[in-house]
Amino acid sequence: MRIKRETDYAIRIVLYMSQNNKKIYSVKEISQKTLIPKEFLSKIIQKLKKNRILKSIRGIKGGYSLIKKPEEISLLDIILIFEKSLAMNICAVEKRYCNLSNICSVHPIWIEIRKYVEKKLKKENFYKLAKRYKKIL
Repeated sequence: MRIKRETDYAIRIVLYMSQNNKKIYSVKEISQKTLIPKEFLSKIIQKLKKNRILKSIRGIKGGYSLIKKPEEISLLDIILIFEKSLAMNICAVEKRYCNLSNICSVHPIWIEIRKYVEKKLKKENFYKLAKRYKKIL
């Protein structure tokens, strides 16, 4: 599995904002601190807003803030907004796309890997990540 750049950027945004989840962040600040181009950042922010991760605050001191507490947002939550699947093979998501999945000896391994990755990503929340990486961002 390989995540898209957009997904990586979304994780960076939420991670940065998780360091102080009560703060209102401007696009300019987020862009500068996360090294994400403003044009690309705006598109990602809109998806995060649409999926109820971020909210916008209007006005002179406006910007964006997290809707949920960082401990309520998992890596899996963010990844699934931007990625269609976590599976290494389509048969691990949709058996109907493979006529051999019922007899394939590799099929159960693809399923096991997908479940393991989902479980691991669900356990990792942004509160823990922000504490661990606070000095980096």
